Amino acid sequence: MKSSSAYRKAIISDQQENIKFFSDSSLVGRNKLKALLDDLQSPFPIEQDYDLAPFVHWKGNSSSKIHRWLRYREAYSPELIDKLNLEGRILDPFSGCGSIMVGAAQRGLSSTGVDINPLSTFSTKVKLTKLKNTEIDQIKKIRSDLKAIIGKHNPSRLPDLSISEKVFEPEILNVVLKSKSAIEAIRADNPTIGDFLHLAWLESLEKVGSYFKEGNGIKYRNKQRSKGKYKDKKDGEWQLQRFGSDQASFAINCIKSQLDIMIEDTSDWKYGTWSKQKVLSGSALKLDKLLPNKKYDSIIFSPPYANRFDYFEAFKVELWFGGFVDSYDDLNKLRKQSLRSHLAAEYRKNNPVFEELESLINIMDRTASSWRMGVPDLLRGYFQDMHTVLKHCRKLAPNGRTHVVVGNSAFAGVIIPTDVLTAMIGIRSGFSKAKIIESRHLTVSPQQRALLTGFEGHMRESVVIFE
Repeated sequence: MKSSSAYRKAIISDQQENIKFFSDSSLVGRNKLKALLDDLQSPFPIEQDYDLAPFVHWKGNSSSKIHRWLRYREAYSPELIDKLNLEGRILDPFSGCGSIMVGAAQRGLSSTGVDINPLSTFSTKVKLTKLKNTEIDQIKKIRSDLKAIIGKHNPSRLPDLSISEKVFEPEILNVVLKSKSAIEAIRADNPTIGDFLHLAWLESLEKVGSYFKEGNGIKYRNKQRSKGKYKDKKDGEWQLQRFGSDQASFAINCIKSQLDIMIEDTSDWKYGTWSKQKVLSGSALKLDKLLPNKKYDSIIFSPPYANRFDYFEAFKVELWFGGFVDSYDDLNKLRKQSLRSHLAAEYRKNNPVFEELESLINIMDRTASSWRMGVPDLLRGYFQDMHTVLKHCRKLAPNGRTHVVVGNSAFAGVIIPTDVLTAMIGIRSGFSKAKIIESRHLTVSPQQRALLTGFEGHMRESVVIFE
């Protein structure tokens, strides 16, 4: 990334000249945006391979064996190992729920995964830890006796999460906390069996909860969307419809059902190289310290997109109730260490000027809410962090390829072509070649749709491949 005082002066001049361009002349603004996008994209002809669409946005993690033990809406498919011809030792620096690592094990390959989210790394470790038949038999017995086992324990301490009593009905909350105590006692005696049970319990929380994940956080089941707003459901009725008349039994049966799924899936452990997979807790920004002197044949990752989504917020119930964070300080530390894709990430001043990004920021609508919220600094931080990650990847796979699955975004009336900007940053990080493969179209948000009519082709999800 280059920095120049002359360019900074030009930026300031541009800002003064264009600050009202959306309101003064929408046609001028649209033409300027089109010229910018065409110019930025010109060094990187966009190939299309829409056959990749089901794999970069993978719905199969809700039904595929082992993957369904903890589901991520943002997961991609292990089939990308085959589709992109990944070879040898594979690294995923944003491993999430472990899709690539499970896929590598099933294919007889070796892999390493890194993730900042302790819930993610925990779930991946459980998925990759092959249990003995005797341990699986013990789990089956616990599953059969679950109600009685839970009944012998007192509830565990309620987490200090401010909404702890709001996300579960009282009877269900009692089961959640008592079953947590029972599982903690088992973990103390047999950590491997206890971790398996704990993951089943974690996956059941949303199913038994009065909340569900949506967008950039959670919503509540007692609310119903109606013509752009939410209205309250009738208290008593919605609970009966959702949980039935015996809420405690409903909660216990959900845990047992998840255990049934996981026990069934353990048959997949009979084949593959499960012991050759390794997962590490840490930041992709510090790969040099996490993986000293390591080399890989293939790297693949899908970083959080520059869309303001805070995935710690979406998983806050599991993080708090699961014991992965004990305080808001713990949660904020994770947010600060994460890639700067959301507004709660660490803000660092003096970001190096990335000229192409600044040219897009300069023509954003200064009256838009995203501008006032600080999206320009978010974008500067995001691409600076991507530069750091890609420099590490270049050193970790000097003779291999790096594959990055990214999605473009739109803010304040301007398309941010993340795939093109990522390709540029990769070249500046030491890669010699970059290729962009468009895999599917993305929908423009309702807020941006009117402003960006005619630019829909730039809203895409792509795979950027570096050599």
